[in-house]
Amino acid sequence: MCALFNNNKKKVYKMFFHSSFNVLRTILQEGSFTKAAQKLNISGAAVGKHVQMLESKMKLRLFHRTTRTITPTDAAIKISAAVSQSEEHLNGVLEELAQEQSTPTGRLKINVPMSYGELFLAKPMAKFAAAYPDVIIDVDFDDKRVHLIEEGYDLVVRIGILEDSGLIAKRISDFPILMCASPKLAQEFGNPKTPKDLSNWPFICYSNATQPSLWSYKTDEEKSSSVNLRPSLYANSASMMKEACIQGVGAALLPQFSCEAEIKSGDLIQILPKYKTAPERGVYVIYPDKKFMPLKVRKFIDMLQQN
Repeated sequence: MCALFNNNKKKVYKMFFHSSFNVLRTILQEGSFTKAAQKLNISGAAVGKHVQMLESKMKLRLFHRTTRTITPTDAAIKISAAVSQSEEHLNGVLEELAQEQSTPTGRLKINVPMSYGELFLAKPMAKFAAAYPDVIIDVDFDDKRVHLIEEGYDLVVRIGILEDSGLIAKRISDFPILMCASPKLAQEFGNPKTPKDLSNWPFICYSNATQPSLWSYKTDEEKSSSVNLRPSLYANSASMMKEACIQGVGAALLPQFSCEAEIKSGDLIQILPKYKTAPERGVYVIYPDKKFMPLKVRKFIDMLQQN
């Protein structure tokens, strides 16, 4: 790309400015491909072809496309703003964007789950920041659902069962969920033999779940079923749920990573170990598109897969 804009810059600039760059700027001004086509008096297909040509020539993603929206990338916004300024300024922006494809640089906005992120991702992310000082990491530790594109994230790490969003999801690890209780609670209610025996147990519910008081599970024979439990506490924090479970407030579905030490020490016991929480959860990294992926994003995903 450097060669494209270094050699004969004026010719390249003139070729693109009155056509594709102008179309790009109009899309951002009007807020949609359709309105840009109407403003320029061309077809929607022609607008799409101009964008595809620019993306192909520059090897940059200019718009993120999901099932909900089409959103301009930072590159599209920078180029659109530069088009109305001098040729020198535009070429400078293009050179800067080309550099980002050969060296990890720029802001990398990430969203990761709170407890899991603090325990497993804080150190790798710090190492990544040290290894790539030209990348500015902007990380949010948050368990609530976010809209990756609309909220400007380059990627998010999520745990659980993924919805079909039109985004790319790469599974990086398993995420077992265990049904746990304190020894005191198990003694009080009796050792359960089947999940149905838990129907009268108090239950600590994960409030971000779609059905917080429902436990769906599979047997060794892979038969699926579910049982409704009696809520005793709602929380959106694995640490809060674990502490309440230790104190005997109720049984709880806890991530294995958060309760392994307490099971080993005897503060908690796993109940009904032959029944597995279903569907099985995984840890996923989610990002907009494989094509023209920024190098900073690719390097970060590689780091996650190695840890």
